[in-house]
Amino acid sequence: MDRGTYATGTQLMRITRAQELLASANNPLVHLLTSAELAQANTRENPAEYVAGHLAAKGAATDALDQLLPPGTTIDPLELETLDATSGAPTCTVRGRLAAVLAAHGMKPPLISITNEAGAALATAVAWAHATGSDNA
Repeated sequence: MDRGTYATGTQLMRITRAQELLASANNPLVHLLTSAELAQANTRENPAEYVAGHLAAKGAATDALDQLLPPGTTIDPLELETLDATSGAPTCTVRGRLAAVLAAHGMKPPLISITNEAGAALATAVAWAHATGSDNA
């Protein structure tokens, strides 16, 4: 049996807030979403719904990771990527410094789930860290 510590995170984002971000003249989304995430959003019938869901997923993943990583570890939103697989399921990958930090702690990217309802996107993430010490602990 795998031993370790699990952490969860949950975030809610209103789709109207994502619409505001998309319409903003200073384009704050380039600091929050990767180019692949922005490209995927632009293929959607309702880009704001996608953006709200994926920003919520990044927030939920960050919340989960914050519980398991050493205090003071910063998470750059551009190193945490949430994309929809061809099946439609959201996936989370990490790169850069964050990938190295997770690898050093024997962690994989969080698992994420996104749902949209009643003008809001809700995301949940689960992160897992291996137990340290012997298998007999």
